[in-house]
Amino acid sequence: MAVQSRVTRRALERLRARRIELSLSQADVAEGAGVNASYVGLLERGERVPSLEVLASLCDALGLTMGELFAPASPRDGATTREGSAIAAILAGWPAEHRPAALKVIREMNALLRATQPRRRD
Repeated sequence: MAVQSRVTRRALERLRARRIELSLSQADVAEGAGVNASYVGLLERGERVPSLEVLASLCDALGLTMGELFAPASPRDGATTREGSAIAAILAGWPAEHRPAALKVIREMNALLRATQPRRRD
């Protein structure tokens, strides 16, 4: 068992929850992140601690930002969950082999949207 901080454990739990919310398999996420499917399983079980590069790749594969991954829980999480559930419901009706392509389109649309929005200064 890898030694994990509370922050790492929470981040990995969020990644797993997002994967499930989108009805993706570990293999789907692994393919999108460029890692091995068994490694995704090890991370989800807390048996490995990922590098920041791997976390960033997993976030990309799941349509999350690093900020969203590490953000504290907020009332906005409910809206995000509803939106993710709507996407998951749509994807659940699709054949499993088509889901990674759909997620790729969503990720690309998200990247375009973020690129055209002015940066917020908090």
